[in-house]
Amino acid sequence: MKRFLTILITVLFFVVAVILGLKNQQLVTLHYLIAQNELRLSTLLAIIFSSGFLVAVCLASYFYLILKMRNRKLQKLNIKQRRELNDLRAKTEKD
Repeated sequence: MKRFLTILITVLFFVVAVILGLKNQQLVTLHYLIAQNELRLSTLLAIIFSSGFLVAVCLASYFYLILKMRNRKLQKLNIKQRRELNDLRAKTEKD
């Protein structure tokens, strides 16, 4: 359900971006440090929206991988501690 809502919200953002792009067809002058360029506002919105989306996906993937690695490390520690606990319980039952 959570994944479905995430996909739905992402699709809604893309639809809103497309609608805004279709409504804004005027030319905009974009000044760089050494040059300038004229783009349609819809193209500029699409570029900025796509770059923001890619940055967000990269950051989310980075933090997701960190959490996965931390989770794997803690699971290994948990397994090790369970073995030690079972060994201690076995020793106390024998005595």
